[in-house]
Amino acid sequence: MMFLLSTLLGLVLNPAFIAGHITNVVLFGDSYTDQSRAHSIANGSFPGKDYQEVFPPADTAADGGVQWPWYLGLYGNYTIWNYAVGGAVCSNNLTPLSGEPDVAFGQTAWFIQDHIENYNTSQQRLLLDSSDFVVITFIGTNDVGIDSFVTFNESVNASLPDVADCQLNHLREMHALGARKFILNFLIPLQLTKLYSNSSAPTIYFPEVHDGNAWNQGMYNLVHSLNRILRDGIRVLNAEWAGDGTVEYFDTYGFFSEMYHNPTPFFNGSIPANVTGHCHQCPDPFNFTFCGIGDCTLAERDSYMWWDELHPSEQTGRNLAAEMFKKIEGKSQY
Repeated sequence: MMFLLSTLLGLVLNPAFIAGHITNVVLFGDSYTDQSRAHSIANGSFPGKDYQEVFPPADTAADGGVQWPWYLGLYGNYTIWNYAVGGAVCSNNLTPLSGEPDVAFGQTAWFIQDHIENYNTSQQRLLLDSSDFVVITFIGTNDVGIDSFVTFNESVNASLPDVADCQLNHLREMHALGARKFILNFLIPLQLTKLYSNSSAPTIYFPEVHDGNAWNQGMYNLVHSLNRILRDGIRVLNAEWAGDGTVEYFDTYGFFSEMYHNPTPFFNGSIPANVTGHCHQCPDPFNFTFCGIGDCTLAERDSYMWWDELHPSEQTGRNLAAEMFKKIEGKSQY
């Protein structure tokens, strides 16, 4: 009863996504959100062919198919502006994983290019209506992962609060550009993925024997710590803006935990729901050319929560899109 009451109070006290009609959704993030930009950068001249396509027919996302923003646009009849890039972090100055356009600079620059007229002049103008679009940021997986915090490869003097500040300052930058409605996604329970499980066996993303127990516990702590800092920071931002803008968090951790522990309503392929294995197989962790051998069938795909050792499946993305649509409408418990 107390949980239900707090949920209802949250809906009453946070009417921003109910009042007014959302027609555009702007997204920033990494491979959990990117449909085409990373591939376009790799396969064409920078920023690459098709880089503005939400769903280019010849491309697939890191989930093995169509990424969740496309489904969100379908469910809500939204125009989707997806600036996420696979391999991205919040700031390359903090956790320079692979140098892909980051949220703080590269991806924000794309938004400015598309939606800001006379940028950085006295005539600067936002071309979108601030009342009918919402900004969704979903970043941090690469910041805390391999070649970063979990393997102690972050930049010198970079801390977890710095990563949180990067995300919050990005929202401040978007607010300064005229955005007024925000959703900040928490990190998912990464310790449930094969990559960050307690197994020490090599994987395609880290083809070396490693201390799986240390990674698993370390990732659990990193994810919970960053999510807690972000939750507190969101309260600060809302107080700072004093009604001139609203940011809510989406409890991605809680939603993914629900799918993991109660999978049957979410996964409906031709075999029983599978939340511990993954569809896409790479039998030799030292050789990408063997990837795909032993994959689940097309009919089985919707039974899997995970596409590979790190990425959620397309079906998981559909579930996320449906719940995010409810969040934008003010009807999600997450």
